Amino acid sequence: MPKFLLGASILAIAIVLAGINRGFDVSDEGLYVLLAHPFQENQGGIFNYDLFFKLIYEWTGIHFGIVGLRVLRLVFYALGACGLTSFYQSINPQKSSFNKVYFLSFLGLLAGYGFLPASLSYNHLTVVLTCFWLAFIAQPKWTWINSILIGLVLAVLVYVKVTTSILLGGISLIIIFWIQKRPWYHLLALILPFLVLELIFHWTLGENAISRLSEGIAIQGSRGDYQFWILIKHTLVGLLWSLLIFGAVWLVRRSLKNQFLQLAIVLPIFIFLFFKTKITDEWNHFFLLLVAGIWAFTFNNLSSKSKRERRLPWIVLLIFLPFILHLGSNVYWLRLGIHYAVFWILGIYLLLDDFPEKLKSWFGIGISLMTLLLVFNGIWWHPFEQKSLWYATQQWKYLPRKYIQLVPSQIEELQKLKKEVGEESQLLAAYRISGIPYLLGRTMPKSPGFWDKAQLEYYFPQGYSKDMLYFPLDSLSGNFTNKPILLQPFE
Repeated sequence: MPKFLLGASILAIAIVLAGINRGFDVSDEGLYVLLAHPFQENQGGIFNYDLFFKLIYEWTGIHFGIVGLRVLRLVFYALGACGLTSFYQSINPQKSSFNKVYFLSFLGLLAGYGFLPASLSYNHLTVVLTCFWLAFIAQPKWTWINSILIGLVLAVLVYVKVTTSILLGGISLIIIFWIQKRPWYHLLALILPFLVLELIFHWTLGENAISRLSEGIAIQGSRGDYQFWILIKHTLVGLLWSLLIFGAVWLVRRSLKNQFLQLAIVLPIFIFLFFKTKITDEWNHFFLLLVAGIWAFTFNNLSSKSKRERRLPWIVLLIFLPFILHLGSNVYWLRLGIHYAVFWILGIYLLLDDFPEKLKSWFGIGISLMTLLLVFNGIWWHPFEQKSLWYATQQWKYLPRKYIQLVPSQIEELQKLKKEVGEESQLLAAYRISGIPYLLGRTMPKSPGFWDKAQLEYYFPQGYSKDMLYFPLDSLSGNFTNKPILLQPFE
């Protein structure tokens, strides 16, 4: 199996790299690249990892463009797989081959290419940081350095996704002080990294996470799709569908011995739930439901010895991590969940220690094929909010020494817009078209993204009198009297 996993990993990387300089999504990816732009404002930001990119530019002059962010994502996935491998070897009494676990973890992370654009974002950073958190929190030999490293991960998560930092921070406190029974000064070790980062950002850039979040939480609270109970609902609905498929498989496995009858009952249930939960043209949730069913299959055969082992609480944590990481997102869980599937994959692989080695090999082969399909579909065939990448054949220069290949019709639209807008360095764009100013070599005033009317009105209560791009997903308030440049679908 190691050779098969290695071959699948190399092929998946090749698919990603072949499209690394092609295509661009002007909605979500536009937000990602502006967050990495050293001159982009982010007043009242909820996602504040842009401070790291600004600090890197301040110290080194490096500005990560579209291709650079896509390369960074791939590198972080490779590093995240190291963290998961360390975690696996810390909690598993049956030591497995480093290569097997590493490439299985890497392929699980690469499955995230199945949904959303290819550039590095807060979703990918959240997953990779959680991989490191697992590696540090599960170390059998505990020292204060563990607490410092955990504190550093939690500190960076504050800038990436604050809800995840709070939730993992709470779990960390339980593990460190209740289970590990560490002395009180480990709490200081947890907090210290965040304080240091905040001071560095304040002294170097004049702003930090605390100054932004104090305003940003109020801004997000004014948006209808970010109301507390709606965010909770998005996660709980995903948990419900996962439990339904888990429960169905578990009950059938417990009640019937005949494997043909098991399949005859489970398959129609699976097909029904797949189509019942399909709300867009995407089908990535097929694999999430499938993996939820495999969880039930492996739990049915869990030996009493395994239930007593130290690793079982960690397996339970891996089951719930996708829901913990999702909490705070306004995206349907079954769409976004493919980014978190790696934790379920690793948990099942741990449980498969109670099964024949042949079954573990088949599981690894299945994950490899799943990832290759998701990567090819998400990168080339049906990239997020774009035409297939083989149509992106014409080069566009969006910043000095930075190029991307786009669809010819997109180039024509950009050339037309370039003549219509002024020469100012900032260009306001609403709604969900942050990538258009970016491709025109501009930044946005006040925020890297405007998704709805409430958000736009909060930042511009008196309206806006300069050039403005407008994609009519929502209306403009009456005080926006200057006629905007109407944008058609950017395809």
